[in-house]
Amino acid sequence: MSESTQLDDSDSKHDDVEELVSEANVEMDVDSVFETYDANSDGKIEHSEYVAKHKAEVESGGVSGFIDRLLDDSPELRGQRLWVMFALSVLLVAAMNAYAMVREPELVKIENLIEHTNEVVSVEGTVVSWVEDPYSSGDNRIDIIIEDETGVAELRWYRYGDVPMLGTTVTATGDVIEYEGRIWLQALGGGALSWSDTDIPEAEKIGISTIAANPEQYLGQTFTIEGYLSKSVNPDSTFMALYLGDHPEYGSSEHQMRMVIHSAPDQWLESGQKVEVTAVVQYEQRELRWSIHTQGPEVRIVRAHEPVPTTIGWSSYESWSYSSNNLVRLVGEISGENILSEDESLSVCLLNTGDISGLEGQTKSVTGRLSWSDSKGMWCIDIASNSDSGIVSITGSEDLLNQIASNPSESLEYWANGTEFNITGVISGSTLMKNDGDTKVIISNAPYPNQLTKIDAYIPLGMYSGWLEDGQPITATVTISWSSNPPELQLNVVNLNFVGDPPEPNSYDLTDGPPEFYDLNKRTSITGNIVTIDGQMYLQKEGGEQKIRINAQSNSIGLNEQHEGLTLKWTGRLIEVPDDITLAHIYVLDDADVTDEDGNGIADDAEDV
Repeated sequence: MSESTQLDDSDSKHDDVEELVSEANVEMDVDSVFETYDANSDGKIEHSEYVAKHKAEVESGGVSGFIDRLLDDSPELRGQRLWVMFALSVLLVAAMNAYAMVREPELVKIENLIEHTNEVVSVEGTVVSWVEDPYSSGDNRIDIIIEDETGVAELRWYRYGDVPMLGTTVTATGDVIEYEGRIWLQALGGGALSWSDTDIPEAEKIGISTIAANPEQYLGQTFTIEGYLSKSVNPDSTFMALYLGDHPEYGSSEHQMRMVIHSAPDQWLESGQKVEVTAVVQYEQRELRWSIHTQGPEVRIVRAHEPVPTTIGWSSYESWSYSSNNLVRLVGEISGENILSEDESLSVCLLNTGDISGLEGQTKSVTGRLSWSDSKGMWCIDIASNSDSGIVSITGSEDLLNQIASNPSESLEYWANGTEFNITGVISGSTLMKNDGDTKVIISNAPYPNQLTKIDAYIPLGMYSGWLEDGQPITATVTISWSSNPPELQLNVVNLNFVGDPPEPNSYDLTDGPPEFYDLNKRTSITGNIVTIDGQMYLQKEGGEQKIRINAQSNSIGLNEQHEGLTLKWTGRLIEVPDDITLAHIYVLDDADVTDEDGNGIADDAEDV
């Protein structure tokens, strides 16, 4: 960082100016000389008397010669006298201005600024934060917050110069302005802020977990920290709050801290991007939390880790607002300057694509920045915001799973190239989608027991919600990646579509005993009678004692008086939950209901009854 400079040798120049002023006031005090030679006390000086007394000095020049010229009433010297008098006045004014310039403003404490309203003073303190163009009005202005041991002051600096890093000790000079109870320093030009190299703090590099263990220890200190951004930041944002985590995925972060960026970063900062930040720790009393504060230029991108665009699917269209301004990837059919969903019911406009007329009707993977267009009334993807090619072809592969299993080394090439494939398969094992990160699922070539190949796949947050059912046929667009822990090839789902209806629920008989682990979390049908024991509802085997706890839907017709005592088939999800009383795990048929296909209010099993 650069430093504002002050005038060199200010002390010596100060002495020179004072000497000059002294000479002007003593040696050239014309009034005192005139009084000495006013013989008649009529206000007129006798030139002859002066010359007679100071003949030697007059002849030698110097000050006496100068005064002689002033007193000489010879007509040919009148013009010279006027010029001499003018030069003398200019000299005196210049001397006083020079003195004013080199005179250093008074250094005061921040708490005493109110006593110096409309005066030029200096304060010394630490730079806490700053905001460039605080009102986004285009002003060449920066507001800097400076703190000393007595208080906090604001420097409104117009036509500003270089600004040091946070935590730097600086001297700020400006006019003290008071308006409607508010007080600040106001300065114009590059000389308002000064500091030396020794005033810049050493920014120790620490980890988020280190701060989390004892944040108070780092209060007010300047440090450098690495982490991953929770959301994208516009290059022109002058004030932005987000989180800095220790993992690019929100749900996988062990620690994260609120981070406030006070000034524009002058570049896009992407969600999930790794950055290095020079910042300070502050405690926000209003929110009862610790936070780190930094400036846009102090957020530096770590290029070794490029952020992965967020994959969005047409099925999650209603939640796209969470990805606004982020880099996203979307698969669809090119139609004019738009991309369409498979059923053509939804469309997204494409910006800065160039000529794509040759891609009409083709299915493509589009990568760019997602934003809402008020003029078009629709979502748009800006292709120009993507560093790589924004529109990528989809490579078809009917048996990618077997290909990976039989020749994994060849698949590494696809991993390196980021090749996208269209695959078909089924979901192996029922899985609940996570709401705080990517969800791991297993995709196999066929339902059990006909499985030949299965592989781990990761579905990004927001693509789908709820449960993925075991045996559900799917088509998906995927890329291949390598995981070091565990060491294996994995699939990254770019787009996911369901093929046909979900599989039929499993049929489970209570006389079969406790369920096996592979029976859990699946849609399951169990037949029995509803009984209530100690306020808890169970489904009991007809004519037997075997029973399972049931959480029936509150509006289920199977709970009304018309179906009381009847043996009915209930369908729900078979889960295992801990019992807080017995400290044991119990099985529950959750979210259960009976079937009424004709909608007549009578369960299908009770139609004959």
